[in-house]
Amino acid sequence: MGKTISERVIRVFRLALETLNSSQIPYVVGGAYALHFYTHVWRDTHDLDIYLEKKYVQKSIDALSSVGFKDYGEMAPGDRDWIYHAVKRDVLVDLIWQPPNGLHPVDESFYARGPVGEFAGVRVRFLPPDELAWAKVFTLNRHRCDWPDLFSLIRSSMPGFDWYRLLQKMDDHWPLLLAFVIVYDWAYPAEADRIPEDIRLELLRRKAESLVPESRPTREVILDPWIHTRE
Repeated sequence: MGKTISERVIRVFRLALETLNSSQIPYVVGGAYALHFYTHVWRDTHDLDIYLEKKYVQKSIDALSSVGFKDYGEMAPGDRDWIYHAVKRDVLVDLIWQPPNGLHPVDESFYARGPVGEFAGVRVRFLPPDELAWAKVFTLNRHRCDWPDLFSLIRSSMPGFDWYRLLQKMDDHWPLLLAFVIVYDWAYPAEADRIPEDIRLELLRRKAESLVPESRPTREVILDPWIHTRE
């Protein structure tokens, strides 16, 4: 399965996934392993991101606890608002029900649209590629930037990437997507056609027609919810 992932870690991941499956909990696999599914870019993070609706979180915690997973606790202030860290044998399985900035919680469309594949020897659904892109475009702060992962995702030209859904979901934050497109075009000019031209033109149209708002709230917290708590 991966390039360097150990059998010990795979066994823990397999146990978690089989436990969730046997409990009939709908979820999708996201993070680095979803990126690998789409792009074959490998990053061994030793943690597994599970996306699910908030209403299934406690059931999932109970199911994982029954097979030996423990509560790892918060890794950063505010974790309990969006993520639960389960740990077994020093291997993390993260249950995620919304992004850290609180925008757009997980809903049933995540697994309704998620492609089926295999991970750790278990049949699973993966986070839809445009949902993965939506999460990564907001991960841009002084501690971490996921735009290189997003470059790889766009360049892989995977089927099922819904650019129009992504643009709609960006809502008032579309300038961030425009900024990404500009950087992408600069970095990969020969592959600009991987982004639909009408998406690019719509973003540029919005920029040309946008007015400077009377109030100018700082949005840094959307990119880094812990900006005032991290050292």
